[in-house]
Amino acid sequence: MYIYIKELENEEEIQQLKKAPKWIRKWIGKIIYKMNWIMENRIEENRKVYLIPNLGNKNREKRIRKKLEREPIQKLQIILSHKMKPYQEQIKGYKIIEGRRIFEEALEEILRQILQENLLVMQDIYVLANRYQEKNTKIIRRLASKVKSINIVTKEIEKYKILEEMIQEDGIAISVANNKRKSLKKAKVIINLDFSKEELTQYSIFRNAIIINSMQEKISNLKAFEGIIIQDIEVELGEERKNWLRKNRLENKFSSLELFESFVGLEKQEGKIQVTNLYGNNGEIDKKELRNWQKILTNEKN
Repeated sequence: MYIYIKELENEEEIQQLKKAPKWIRKWIGKIIYKMNWIMENRIEENRKVYLIPNLGNKNREKRIRKKLEREPIQKLQIILSHKMKPYQEQIKGYKIIEGRRIFEEALEEILRQILQENLLVMQDIYVLANRYQEKNTKIIRRLASKVKSINIVTKEIEKYKILEEMIQEDGIAISVANNKRKSLKKAKVIINLDFSKEELTQYSIFRNAIIINSMQEKISNLKAFEGIIIQDIEVELGEERKNWLRKNRLENKFSSLELFESFVGLEKQEGKIQVTNLYGNNGEIDKKELRNWQKILTNEKN
């Protein structure tokens, strides 16, 4: 069950009032706001929308939790609107879709956008991965065949040495290291799979690097760093899904990454994930900024 939780903006959103006269909708709407009732729209068998009338109400968390307790928690997945994000900590214990799985699946497309196809195959990529787990090893294997070389920076050197040997058997250049002073000193393209911000600040990083951060935790204020940090992306949902969002008054209310993950959870994903925008600490990263970075990269190579 997917539950989309968003702010109630007007009484016309309430499914049960659609056929009621306007004056009744207005009258009931005032009662809903006054009583702080959470309204529910069932839009499909496996999808519901919770409409929250007063985001600032002190009983908001208690009421949301009470409503969620009636749902089958084993299969429950929650998607929060942009305006609900500040209250995420208050509904811990439930699976909240954050879109990072889709971000990781789109890593090749992100690399193609920032490097272009011809630069990608010539590039040395640095991957930060402290946890030796299937998710990380799959990503590394996937990327290894697309680039010039893969350099893994990790605390788990012995475990990743096993992966290094397996990838080297395929004739792919790969290394494993963890020198905080040297490992990232010349790294131009860095993919962070699971380093925390605190862990990353312990390393000397090439000042004009581009960091693709797949962690939910944002990275900022790295010492002497003048490069680009990609913190988030926007993906193409397709016309059918966009029409569905418009029909159910969900358009522009949620992250496209999180929506995409909620869609592919029930549908078979076909084809590549199309990345439409890249976002850093200061908002959207435009093409001019990327071109400037590519020039710096080319000059450094020369």
